[in-house]
Amino acid sequence: MTNSTVNQSGTQSIDRAVNIINIIAQNHAAGTSFSELMTQSGLTRPTARRLAQALIQHDFIKQDTKSRLFFLGPRICELGLMVLPSFDFEELYHPAVMRLAKGSGDTVFFNRLTGNTMTCLVRESGDFPVKAFVLDVGIQRTIGLGAGGLAVLADMTPDIRERMIAKNQDALEDFYGDESVMNRIIENALDRGYVCREVPELGIRTIAMAIRDSLNQPFAAISVSSISGRMQGAHKDDVLSLLREEILSLNERLRQSRPVV
Repeated sequence: MTNSTVNQSGTQSIDRAVNIINIIAQNHAAGTSFSELMTQSGLTRPTARRLAQALIQHDFIKQDTKSRLFFLGPRICELGLMVLPSFDFEELYHPAVMRLAKGSGDTVFFNRLTGNTMTCLVRESGDFPVKAFVLDVGIQRTIGLGAGGLAVLADMTPDIRERMIAKNQDALEDFYGDESVMNRIIENALDRGYVCREVPELGIRTIAMAIRDSLNQPFAAISVSSISGRMQGAHKDDVLSLLREEILSLNERLRQSRPVV
């Protein structure tokens, strides 16, 4: 076996292991069965089991002894805590979310891009009595399935956006049925400067804008949700004004807090 063959095999194993971690992360709240792991990863039973056992041995994932479902392991938490000071900007984005919830009266979310998924890190509600709890904190969704992810996609350069969409094509097609639906939302976002997304079955309308980091790359989004009858006209304009103000402030403060070197 040549060195190039060995290197290729090693890289493939790493790619497969990372994919398994990502699959389990996306379903962490409910857990992932072994059959789901095989289906979503496309791996054979022996390969999936071998990689899963290796990840369990190193505490990257764990398997419940009763349900046999897979969850993220303690090593993920340990590594996350180690890098948190460098990558978490809670002292910036959480106050912004709180101000938006208070100023709008609606439900506000902060979602961050990790790999090809958006993770809900914060949810705060204003004083409007009807709450739009379309997401729970900790929920991960493939980018493009929610308003925040659509805002980040729209804010990407066309080439990066196309690669991201292609990478998640199956999940996006399953969700939207017709890719033209998502493309139309993104086109509208490019024209307006924000995403406006309807969830007819819930009677909810959400508006969202992307946040850019010190490298001027979209990496997160803030979204504001309310019932459709409320999120329109003068109220929608007021929310957009508040949201733009907070996004501009965050973009500037992030640029200053992590200057490009």
